Amino acid sequence: MRFLSLILANASRGRARLAFTLGSVVVAFLLLGLMLPVLRVFDSRVDFADANRLMVLNKASMMRPLPINYKDRIAELDNVEEVGHFTFFGAAYQSGSNQIPAIVTEPENFPVMVEEVEFRDADALSNWQADPSSIAVGRDLANKHGWKIGDLVPLHSSIYNRSDGNPVWTFRVGAIFDGAAEDSVTDSVVIPYEYFNNERIKGEDTVGWFAVRIADANKAEATGKAIDVLFENSPNETATTTERAFAKSFLNQVGDFKTLIGATLILVFWTLILITANAQMQSIRERFGDFAVMRILGFRKRHITRIILSESLLTMFSGGIIGMAIAGIAVLIVSAKAEALLSLLSLDWRDWLIGAGMMIATGVIVATIPAILAARQNIIDGLAETL
Repeated sequence: MRFLSLILANASRGRARLAFTLGSVVVAFLLLGLMLPVLRVFDSRVDFADANRLMVLNKASMMRPLPINYKDRIAELDNVEEVGHFTFFGAAYQSGSNQIPAIVTEPENFPVMVEEVEFRDADALSNWQADPSSIAVGRDLANKHGWKIGDLVPLHSSIYNRSDGNPVWTFRVGAIFDGAAEDSVTDSVVIPYEYFNNERIKGEDTVGWFAVRIADANKAEATGKAIDVLFENSPNETATTTERAFAKSFLNQVGDFKTLIGATLILVFWTLILITANAQMQSIRERFGDFAVMRILGFRKRHITRIILSESLLTMFSGGIIGMAIAGIAVLIVSAKAEALLSLLSLDWRDWLIGAGMMIATGVIVATIPAILAARQNIIDGLAETL
């Protein structure tokens, strides 16, 4: 108890410094709590359980297209109910920084394959499906830019140029779709494949990937293997996976997020160590006289070292638990509202265990040098600090 009272008394001496130090610790462990679930998702295996939609990609790379004639061959397989194809368009509106999620697909198949959206205006849906040069726009995106049915919208593609070399494609808004659920995000554009395929300068009769709806989710893995066997040893072999794994593959293609996250965490905790160690050093220097008096009263060097280490660990655990708790709430909110890959996010006991280990390791590292300095300080020099 005497150590605890000393620790709390010392903490109250520099409240402003303690507040800033605790703030740094909270932020560091908040980032750790947010990043650990993301790293675990990247390391998760492909799980075919209860998957009623499969994604068929080019085995070599997701960025490489597949022949559109694969669709009919996939549709002939057992357990396959419906097959659709999609192509990433790479659209920007008005400026290159204003990126818009845009996919190319068959309008007739889109409402069937994508259950997350719905067209409440049947006439608008029919008009869009009948007009190859029109697009369907999500309600959120239409409201954001003030688009209405009939408006002309120029979209700049970073991937596909028109046959005349122009990267700007002008479409008419043919329909506006809503989300099937209240919290659905509708910020995308859907472009008809036939018009796109005829107008683009390269890649004719190819698609980005296929989406396959299956009858029995319990046979998802077997169906995926059957699809890949179908195109084995062909110029464009396939890799069939689930939607969640597809999202994971997409992120991996965009960049090495695991390395980026790891490097970020290393820099964050290195900065945390520098900040907290500096604060601890200042606190110890101010208390050299106190430590000398304690030595005279019978405290040994190990007792002083224990006090310094306890103060450092108390700071780390106080801020660390708060930061991890905030991260847990944030991750819970995101996973509850997200779909596919992000719905896997969770802050579980493994993350808390890693967090506790980091609190201990950081606390020990931060306390090491101040503890050594305090232990080496002789009583005479320490008493001189009080004069």
